[in-house]
Amino acid sequence: MRLKGIPVSPGISVGNAQIVLVQETPVIRLSIPEESLEAEVARMRAALEATIRDVEALKEQARGKLSEDFLSIFDAHVIILKDPSLFNNAAAHIRNERVNAEYAFQGSIQDMVKGLMATDDAYFQERATDLEDLRRRTIEHLAGTGAEERKWSGENLVLLADTLTPSETGAMHHAPIVGFATERGARTSHTAIIARSLEIPAVVGVKGLMGAATSEGSVIVDGLSGVVILDPTEEEIAEYRLRAEAYKEQRRQILSHARAEARTIDGHRILVLANVDLTDEVKSAIEVGANGVGLYRSEFLFLDCSPDLPSEDQHLAYYNRIAEPFFPHRVVIRTLDLGGEKYFHSVLDKSERNPVLGVRAVRFCLLHPEVFKTQFRGLLRASAKKNVAILIPLITNLEELKQSLVLLEECKAELRAKKVPFDEHVPVGIMVEVPSTALTSEAFAPLVDFFSIGTNDLIQYLLAIDRNNDSVAHLYDPMHPAVLKCLAAVGEAAAKAGKPVAVCGEVAADTRMTPLLIGMGVTALSMTPSSILDVKARVRNLSLKACQKLAKKALQCHSGPEVGELVDAFIEKGDKAL
Repeated sequence: MRLKGIPVSPGISVGNAQIVLVQETPVIRLSIPEESLEAEVARMRAALEATIRDVEALKEQARGKLSEDFLSIFDAHVIILKDPSLFNNAAAHIRNERVNAEYAFQGSIQDMVKGLMATDDAYFQERATDLEDLRRRTIEHLAGTGAEERKWSGENLVLLADTLTPSETGAMHHAPIVGFATERGARTSHTAIIARSLEIPAVVGVKGLMGAATSEGSVIVDGLSGVVILDPTEEEIAEYRLRAEAYKEQRRQILSHARAEARTIDGHRILVLANVDLTDEVKSAIEVGANGVGLYRSEFLFLDCSPDLPSEDQHLAYYNRIAEPFFPHRVVIRTLDLGGEKYFHSVLDKSERNPVLGVRAVRFCLLHPEVFKTQFRGLLRASAKKNVAILIPLITNLEELKQSLVLLEECKAELRAKKVPFDEHVPVGIMVEVPSTALTSEAFAPLVDFFSIGTNDLIQYLLAIDRNNDSVAHLYDPMHPAVLKCLAAVGEAAAKAGKPVAVCGEVAADTRMTPLLIGMGVTALSMTPSSILDVKARVRNLSLKACQKLAKKALQCHSGPEVGELVDAFIEKGDKAL
């Protein structure tokens, strides 16, 4: 049986199927007498401390195989467990409702999970998986069973699961596991990040996997195309083993000239940049020849510092860890893009009914100028070597941009007064992720140094599609004519003003979209490091003139599938298809 999912860690594995079942400890509500409530609170505290010891032990086991930055994922789990709000909330449930620790703790975690799942951001939705991992471990300690690690039997195993926790994935380095597939998951999950670090082929989001899977026979996981084949034929096994060898050889060849520029056959240069979420990804991005960082999401720093806000010095240190290895290439750092739906700090409003359309990103920062200015000063100080650029998210009108620039100028004046060095002409750009901004981008062009199109949010807002909602995700179409018209509008405005324009959403890594983006005036593409080699290879097989002809013809199409057919024909036949 052939199933399709999301490829998150490249490579092809052929092995023996092993189903991973979740061992759930049942939780029931019990009434606790008042005289025993404090003992119940103490029991919960002890279970949390035991879970912290578990996570710290897992970190030590993974040390040497995972780098310090990937090991910091386990540190993040410890921070969650030590967060006073988690303990205090559960303790309040115990005392106020007179219930057992298991029931109270599970309710507190589930409240946090609901908050994360209500966001439109895949990254924060995937943090819900981390919380489930910690919930299960703590409940096991409360039940007195302890959190036992899985013991794998057999060789050449391919794991099939509903989901895998980061701790389970991190333990794969000393297990006979050659690949895995899960029914749930996303590219931004910690599980996916660790799989890429360990170079284990993986596919997530495979619908129907657990209903069809058995722990018998072979399975193929294609981390390149997202295909999972259950009980493959001998012919399919032979075919995919050849594909696996071909991929390894292709990767060796591509890596041999990874540092070469991405130029079209008629000499037009496209910058291929990296989206970096963890500082450890800097090394892999440089290895595959990234021309810099097109997007670093600074909210990771805020989350690391939670429940405190990062200081100016912490901003500086964090950004230097990204910028210095890339020097002299530019590193684009996005200012805070968190809102009420991603509550991690008391300063955020947790009561918004529709936080995705509420006080988030630049709206939040302008309401809290002290937070914005602290970040601006850290960014300016990090720009001293002149390879840092500032990117402001969710700009929807000129007034927001002008207010942001006024605050930035105030920060420059403060640093000048203290004789602190910074780049006086630090580039400032805006994220184009709202349809209104895309369609009026010509008005923004004189005030910015560059545009960066966030296609993930742009497409969601434009098509009214939640790409994380399985019921409507199939309608999420980057080739929809409305999306193309927005992209073309930004490209045209940037070209007229002589300003560069980048794409930093998932579309940037889609090699089918590459010729369309180039033809519409996009000058830089920013993506996860694992996609850089493929996109560079695609650029080198295109010509700017042909891409422009393709884009012009695509803008005349009336549907996404029509555009897709045109693009596929172009990729196969080149100019002849036009």
